[in-house]
Amino acid sequence: MNAWSDLPMELLGSILERLPVADRIRFAAVCSSWRSASGAHLGCPPPPQSPWLMLPFNPTFTPTGSAAAFFSLADRKAYRLPLPDPPVSDRLVVGSSHGWLVTADADSELQLLNPLMGEQVRLPSITTFPFVDAVRDERGRVTRYSLCFGDDIPPEPFEPDRLRYFFYEKAVLSSPPSRSSCSSSWGGYTVMLIHNPLFGLAFARAGDESWTVIDTPSLYWVDAICSSSGQFLTLESMGRVETWELDGGPLPASTLVAPRLGIHDCSKYLVELPRGQLLQVYRWKDPVQSNCKWEPRPLYVECVTTRVKVFRLKVDDAKGCVWVENEGENLQEFALFLGKNSSMCVKVRECPELRGNCIYLTDDGSWSYEKCHEVVPDVGVFDLKEKSLKPCGGYNFQWIWPPPAWVIPTVT
Repeated sequence: MNAWSDLPMELLGSILERLPVADRIRFAAVCSSWRSASGAHLGCPPPPQSPWLMLPFNPTFTPTGSAAAFFSLADRKAYRLPLPDPPVSDRLVVGSSHGWLVTADADSELQLLNPLMGEQVRLPSITTFPFVDAVRDERGRVTRYSLCFGDDIPPEPFEPDRLRYFFYEKAVLSSPPSRSSCSSSWGGYTVMLIHNPLFGLAFARAGDESWTVIDTPSLYWVDAICSSSGQFLTLESMGRVETWELDGGPLPASTLVAPRLGIHDCSKYLVELPRGQLLQVYRWKDPVQSNCKWEPRPLYVECVTTRVKVFRLKVDDAKGCVWVENEGENLQEFALFLGKNSSMCVKVRECPELRGNCIYLTDDGSWSYEKCHEVVPDVGVFDLKEKSLKPCGGYNFQWIWPPPAWVIPTVT
């Protein structure tokens, strides 16, 4: 054996299995034989790792191509990754699951995007929703959308790039898209979407040409996850949780999992711990300028997280399933990641750069053009014991657009 390139393929594969994603990319750049080994072990999952944070762009810097920066908490550095068109600088992230971002482009159309693989999958058009109409020019390009709220309400017009801020609340994937060597199409996934008007639900399976709207009158959905059992769980604004069976036929069926918790004017998240226990996390934000009693432009108000409460689902012999407030340091083993991403729970013993009993937050809630382009995002680490918000990994957020989002780096 005369060179690194002569190392046996089995040994290279054993090394790759122990490397996080960033080191796998460096590994493939060493030489042609290492690159071949990396390709042969592409489907091998990496060891547990902490999420990366997609960073806002520097508005004074115009890149030559479409690229985005991702901040690694483990390495405490940002990686700049080239991405396919449409330009990622024109996209709004409305979801993140299994290493794939769900983005809305300047025409308010959705794509799945894997930032490390540079792969993307187009989702069904927004015009397949029964209450969305598109006005097109002679070349077929969308010039305006109309959103129909009902027979007695005039349609509301939206510019092509503005509808996405109002329409999309959150998108969640059931599993990462997969593609066989003999097929160019992607399969193996379902997307659950929380959308407006009225925080409704819709889904699309791999290969679907249109969205299927789920009829849930009088229920306003605020979060969704895909559980370890592979089923979607959705959280209603009052704290009610339902699980959905989407593979049994054309019409989805739901089952009540947990009762309502109560009315709270705050952001709400649903989290599943590794052992399957469910949590609800409530997040309150207050204006940074607390001495300002009235703001003529509320969309431009900068807010910061000031309070967080965690509730866990408990089985009571007399009352059945009930929500109880989580006390003490019961989450010392875990770090939670919340925002537009599908809520994540990471074991801190597997990722020593993370802090237990803490919640890593990005800004979310209903978007608006003004909020996304003019207001500094609310990003940080909330310590549940100290009840305080601290900077995230030492990174200073100088820029605003697009709003940052968590994503698990993956090349599988």
